[in-house]
Amino acid sequence: MKSIIYLIVASGIAVLLGTMTMYKLESGAEGSEIKTPLDALWWCMATITTVGYGDMVPITSIGRVVAMVYMFFGIALIAILLNVITTNFYKKRIEKDEKQKKEKEVKNLEDILINRLSDIEKKQSECIDAIRQFRLSMDNNTP
Repeated sequence: MKSIIYLIVASGIAVLLGTMTMYKLESGAEGSEIKTPLDALWWCMATITTVGYGDMVPITSIGRVVAMVYMFFGIALIAILLNVITTNFYKKRIEKDEKQKKEKEVKNLEDILINRLSDIEKKQSECIDAIRQFRLSMDNNTP
């Protein structure tokens, strides 16, 4: 869960940096559609989430370079997010399987222990019977 929180915080920081960068680069350029910080935020979110509406595009060369970086960042962000989610599901499944395996092993060991104790009790009973028979035979043989 911590991984997802860190990922969300890092993504938020990246979005804010991208928004500020694109606003600084594009707001003063002639013919730019990105005129306000909200426009820059809209562009940044559309780019990072890989939606890419195309309603706002950078027109400066450096703005386009930043856009390419953010396109790759968006793809990497989605891949990392999916990785974190699937890893958490996988860990929970493995933990569940391990727990079931340990419970089964404990049950098997309990069964083995009970069987061995039953064998010991049976042998103890046989030994006691043998000792009694020996005493009886000794008592019968004494004059």
